[in-house]
Amino acid sequence: MANAGLDVGELLLKLMTRETGEISKVDYKPQKPEFSSNPLPGEEALLRKSPESQGVSSAFFTGLIRELSENKECNMHKIMFLRHGYVVAECSFEPYVMDTWHVSYSMCKSIVGMAIGILVDEGKLSITDKLSDIFSSRMGPLGLFKKPVTVQNLLNMSSGVSFNEAGAISGNDWRKSYLSSSFNFEPGSKFEYNSMNTYMLSAIVTEITGESLFEFCKKRIFDPMGIKRVFWESCPQGITKGGWGLFMRIEDMAKMGQLYLQKGMWHGTQIVPAQWVVESTSWQIETGQNDNEHYGYQLWINDDRPGSYAYNGMLGQNVFVYPDIDMVVVTNAGNSDIFQTSLMAVTIRKAMKSDIKTSLVPLDDDFAALSELKAVCKSVSGRIKDFPVISSGGYKKKTISMTCGSTRRVKLSHDNKRGCFRASLDTYNLRNENQLLSKWLTKLDGLFYDLDVTGVGIFPLMMQVVHNNFTDGMYKIGFRKGANNSFYIDIYEGTDIYSLRCGFGGRRYKSLINMHGEKYIVSMASMCTTDEYNRFVIRNEVYFLEEACSRTFNIYFSDDSVDRIDRKGTFIHPSVPSGIELRLFETPGTDMLIDTMKNIAPEGITGVQGVIFSKIVKGGMKEVLEEAVKNTIQPVIHGKLLPFTV
Repeated sequence: MANAGLDVGELLLKLMTRETGEISKVDYKPQKPEFSSNPLPGEEALLRKSPESQGVSSAFFTGLIRELSENKECNMHKIMFLRHGYVVAECSFEPYVMDTWHVSYSMCKSIVGMAIGILVDEGKLSITDKLSDIFSSRMGPLGLFKKPVTVQNLLNMSSGVSFNEAGAISGNDWRKSYLSSSFNFEPGSKFEYNSMNTYMLSAIVTEITGESLFEFCKKRIFDPMGIKRVFWESCPQGITKGGWGLFMRIEDMAKMGQLYLQKGMWHGTQIVPAQWVVESTSWQIETGQNDNEHYGYQLWINDDRPGSYAYNGMLGQNVFVYPDIDMVVVTNAGNSDIFQTSLMAVTIRKAMKSDIKTSLVPLDDDFAALSELKAVCKSVSGRIKDFPVISSGGYKKKTISMTCGSTRRVKLSHDNKRGCFRASLDTYNLRNENQLLSKWLTKLDGLFYDLDVTGVGIFPLMMQVVHNNFTDGMYKIGFRKGANNSFYIDIYEGTDIYSLRCGFGGRRYKSLINMHGEKYIVSMASMCTTDEYNRFVIRNEVYFLEEACSRTFNIYFSDDSVDRIDRKGTFIHPSVPSGIELRLFETPGTDMLIDTMKNIAPEGITGVQGVIFSKIVKGGMKEVLEEAVKNTIQPVIHGKLLPFTV
């Protein structure tokens, strides 16, 4: 079997050398549908109740939400709290909205475990069944006959199989590669987290039922629970990825936690066998990790409270379940957490362990506390632009101090021949978008700049790798004013043009990006400033609202000016910047990608790239490599003004 780690190395080297298009060894075809903003027939919403009616103070949620919102490292997207099956608090963090699905990463592993439990209860599968028996018709002479890997080994992450997450970019036949893999240790002897174990559980569902895991879950779990707007990616052979690839709304994630709190029962129907819920949430294996020492069946056993556990996905996609107080806490985020060690997870788990106080009977109504909670949620969600800014207070202080703030006047200056966009931005009226467009950005209307680097895309690298959807590379960028005094940045990438509307003065506008047949909702906020060289800068933050990732790109305009003419020699743009500079960043994932790329082993990488890479690493030029890595994750691109109207 090919070394999947080397395939990762080769892919990342291609990214570093700005190769674009079909650079993966995995065939690409579009899968992800456009999200429906309208509820679908049969969809069921959870009921809402006040915190006090369910025995919890509103002030607790106010303080926790405020703490999470104030720390940018948490990078919160959404949070929801259930008590006794009711939504008692919920909040999205600008620009994210509650009623949009969100990538779940490994959170969906726990749903795969539910599907396996259903098959076991029906007698179609046993946890002691061996993969060599289940896939006997697909086994090669050098396959897993060597070592007996059972369904239980997959469930508790103790298979020992070396074919892991890296295999997702090594070729099309993941099942064959897994079944012919080598071993890191004896199956069942210790814990090793491996998403391909979950993928094989998905393959087992398909082998037994003849339908994909996604189809099985829709019939047996999602539809009976009123979960309709959901999507799960599949591998090139049509097997649901299982360990990742699920897009789900946070309210439906909360249902998954509540289902287990109710021992697999939903509206009087046993969806998941009660005994399976007990077994899967019990200690099945020691992990050797300090933050979570035990693992069940496709979920983590926590020590926050008695009997607590979690469905965990990287970067902050979590369902925390607390049976002793009948509560579920659900998060979507974009932090740098792989498991549950981020500041966000630590903050929530500490609050649920030490700070929360619950009552078995309803508390007295507290209109003031509930009003403060609603105010904080509206404030951090951006739903009320003029709402007072929180300055102090919280659930420990019981009150919140707020200030309405003030706006300041902006001082503008123009020079038609030198530094045409030179402006004093020491103060800036954030609310006056129309003034900004009319006085500052008019000269940019209709300008196009050719880019000197064409291997960088609007899609963050993290999303490109996870979805096997690689950029064709930006090669041109344009600026234009639209109807109703709108302003757009047009990014030319491959055969597509991505038109992103800039939102100034605290405004954000949504756009739809069609990336090779897959549509993603983005929200962009922009602001104008100057840098230390007094260059005019448009700073843009692009949030992929269905993902954990965001992309920041700053556009710096050169501090000189030229007259732009058309093909007839007519002056159409007098005194405009002759060049631009783009600086791109992405969050989260930068640190993880840098660490991965810095730790690529040169042995076995073939071709010219392998020779060059080996010389860099073995020749003591790691600083060169680190700089190349940084330039890949945080590229700097220059653009030259096109002389003619395009």
